[in-house]
Amino acid sequence: MHQRAFARITPMRARVFFYACAAVAAFLTWRLIDVQIVNGARYARYALEQRSDTVEVYARRGSILDRNGAVLVRSLPSQSVYAVPHDISDPDRVVKQLETIFGKLDPSTIADLHDRRLWFVWIARKIPHDQAERVRALHLLGIQLKEEQTGLRVDTVGTLASTVLGFVGTDENGLDGLEYADDALLRGRSGKVSLETDEFGRPIPLGHEKVITPALPGASIELTIDSYLQFVAERALATQMRAFHAADGSAVVMNPWTGAILALANLPDFDPNHFWRYPPNALRDRAVMDAYEPGSTYKLITAAAALTSGKVTLQSRFPARDEIVVGGHTIHNAEDGFMAGTGGSETMEQIIEYSHNVGAAEIGMRIGARAFWRMEQRAGLGQPTGVGLPGENPGIVPPPSQWSASSLATMSFGQGVSITPLALVRYYCAIANGGLLMQPRIVHAIAAPGTDTFKVERPKVVRRIFSPKIAAELRRFLRAVVVRGTGDPTAQVPGYQTAGKTGTAQIAVDGRYQPGAYTASFIGMIPYQHPRFVILVKVTRPIGSYYGSAVAAPAFAAIARAAMLHAGVLPNMKTGDRG
Repeated sequence: MHQRAFARITPMRARVFFYACAAVAAFLTWRLIDVQIVNGARYARYALEQRSDTVEVYARRGSILDRNGAVLVRSLPSQSVYAVPHDISDPDRVVKQLETIFGKLDPSTIADLHDRRLWFVWIARKIPHDQAERVRALHLLGIQLKEEQTGLRVDTVGTLASTVLGFVGTDENGLDGLEYADDALLRGRSGKVSLETDEFGRPIPLGHEKVITPALPGASIELTIDSYLQFVAERALATQMRAFHAADGSAVVMNPWTGAILALANLPDFDPNHFWRYPPNALRDRAVMDAYEPGSTYKLITAAAALTSGKVTLQSRFPARDEIVVGGHTIHNAEDGFMAGTGGSETMEQIIEYSHNVGAAEIGMRIGARAFWRMEQRAGLGQPTGVGLPGENPGIVPPPSQWSASSLATMSFGQGVSITPLALVRYYCAIANGGLLMQPRIVHAIAAPGTDTFKVERPKVVRRIFSPKIAAELRRFLRAVVVRGTGDPTAQVPGYQTAGKTGTAQIAVDGRYQPGAYTASFIGMIPYQHPRFVILVKVTRPIGSYYGSAVAAPAFAAIARAAMLHAGVLPNMKTGDRG
């Protein structure tokens, strides 16, 4: 009887177990249908939203090239190093090994590495590829590498043209120079991408990815700068600055027919790859930002105003004397071996040739304030040139209403006004090209974003300053300076004919001229009859000699010779200087 009861229980348990399994299976089937079919699309959308993230895709910053297509500045993929102090068991060993790669670490960074409560500390941002590989090879627990969204900006030419190119910040935002002025062109436009990520925001391999807005790379810019001439200008300037222990200097080389700036050198300069290591004084583009009293190089403004006014001709003569009193101020000629003496007379050409301050003052007073001021205005002096570089100083060229009794006389030889080297070069380009004031250009061409097709920026004539005949007469004055005057022989270039003007001016601080503080300069052109290049060299606070003929003219000659050879024009010893 017990055996028969047991026989009935076993099938009953089996049936219960079967029905239970069937119920569970039915429930699971129903849930599967509900999840996969009925609400499958909705749940899939929810899941994707949970693991999806919209990230900004930074655009590659455009490159900066010289006029020949050589890369001056470019952006490369970058990585940064960070630490997780919580995971570091031996911080002293980690610090020691990191310092073999990065040098001495900051004390605050070292302290953070010893604090195991911290989960994140930056070690180095945007390091070169070779440094990243060395860090990776150390296999240090708690030290990680992170791909940066923005690139590593690399100036491939070091300090060359650094004050023109400028630099960028950590996120590749332009902070100075062309990097700042043309930042909107160079940085492009960021895009957005939706992708699947893990809990730490890292992309899931083979995950879904959707481009919301494509990133547009920045435009590349081709400059008018010639890297070779830039190097020559910087080297020639540095040589003279060292020889005379000068505080700073600038050199500019310009094509007078197009306004293209072929070289723009400033010393001291800096390395844009490590700009934070340099004082602010080394970052200045002095040729554009620093106005100065030009001294005797300004006498060509006086000469142009005189010839244009018709009140002075090539045959006009002025009393030859070494001092004159105007408005209670005594004006002297420089004691440079080219004194005028007394009792005779001199022409305007001789006044320019021997750089007589008294003679220039007499010319200015003969033509009057209106004619002089009109020429300053037509030459664009006291106004920005519009070159497109940041921080341009328009200079100070006061109108006649602000002049004192002696202003016209002193301004006639370059005191009482201030202009930038670039503004003066632009004016001398008009003398070289027959009287046309050109728009200075530093950008030669711009590439359309994401392409290698460059659109060339065309030369622009601002206005005519004076006639070709007057320009030729002014060039003849400048030629006399080099052949017989203050530029003989230091501004001469064997085998070529040069023309130019020396300048020596006292430096005024807070309205007073500082004893022994001078700016020495020379501006000239080569070849004299049909100039290819206009070149200015300016040296501030030289020691030992302060005359433009001794301090600046030799640098002009060195740059001029190199520029002609670079252009493929060989010297002619029969017709050139000292031929």
